Amino acid sequence: MVEPETDAARFWRFALAVYLPEEARADFLRLQDEAGADVPMALFCLWRGAEGVRISARAMAEAVAFSAAWRAARVEPLRALRRGWKDAPAADLPAGPSEAARQHVARAEQAVERLQMDHLAGLDAGEGGAENAARDNLALYCRLARLSPDPAILDTLARIAEARASGVA
Repeated sequence: MVEPETDAARFWRFALAVYLPEEARADFLRLQDEAGADVPMALFCLWRGAEGVRISARAMAEAVAFSAAWRAARVEPLRALRRGWKDAPAADLPAGPSEAARQHVARAEQAVERLQMDHLAGLDAGEGGAENAARDNLALYCRLARLSPDPAILDTLARIAEARASGVA
């Protein structure tokens, strides 16, 4: 007997399909670096939207609060360490082991974000059957998180998610 796929597994599969293509990754990182958005939150908005689910204000507020605390306590320290590693003078450290250690930090950062995504996947998100749900979810996230991204990037990400979702479902 085959076990049904969990929401967390479906979300992860969707996230990889949407985020991994280089052009999409650049847009997500632009949203992160220019607007201060949380990429797992953006992916959560798009995943639910691709499933036709418009996330309720209550569920989004819960997701934003959880993700902000998680990001501050776990993701940002690892990200700062990983990014700072490249800039740190390492003249007296062997390049190979130093890069291997930096890669371990990068994997830890990804693992922590994966845990965040697993939590988000378990939230009771809202109602299905909504058109333009991905774009609406991103807009609600940005409003509640007090972000002001370029609206064009939100449209681009919503289109990417919709196009990729058909191949992931």
